[in-house]
Amino acid sequence: MLDKSLLKGLYVLTDATLTPEETMLEQIERVLKSGVKVIQYRDKEATDEEAEKQCLRLQALCDYYEAVFIIDDRLGLAHRINADGLHVGEDDVSYEEARALLGADKIIGVSCYGNIERAQKYANLGADYVAFGSFFPSPTKPHAKVVEPDVLKIAKETLSVPICAIGGISEENIELLSCYDIAMYSLISAVYKEDAIEENLEKLHAKI
Repeated sequence: MLDKSLLKGLYVLTDATLTPEETMLEQIERVLKSGVKVIQYRDKEATDEEAEKQCLRLQALCDYYEAVFIIDDRLGLAHRINADGLHVGEDDVSYEEARALLGADKIIGVSCYGNIERAQKYANLGADYVAFGSFFPSPTKPHAKVVEPDVLKIAKETLSVPICAIGGISEENIELLSCYDIAMYSLISAVYKEDAIEENLEKLHAKI
């Protein structure tokens, strides 16, 4: 049975540019050694074959470090390799379809942007966490609409599932969100910058 209590703290994503195939495993192992317990594979460009090869290795690595491994959007892949979970957005496979295929014990998170009603709907349906954002301009998702941080205050007051903040979060701005005492902070660029993974994560951990 998956330990869903691990859904807290820093939530680190892979990225096609910042974690290229040849260094991804080594980079993610450094992330896990730094105490991160939630990893997501996110690569919209990789072929199914490339993604499966990487995800099998990443799931094994997360198992070894007793962390949770979530795949972005690729439902068939998550099911095929028995990944810990799946993250779905508005334009991805539906939550309902994902839950039907993966079963009740897998972790499914849903992107809710700035929409509390959407979050409430999926929380009621059994989503394991809901994600809001982008809160800041994001280098990896430059066209994402920016959401006001006070949506987190409303979310905390109305939802009982873990809440995740996403989008452009860095050492410089994470404290603007951590004051809302949410469960998770989704990170990409802030983790890998200058290849100083351990130092970057230490600074980010200190601010939440």
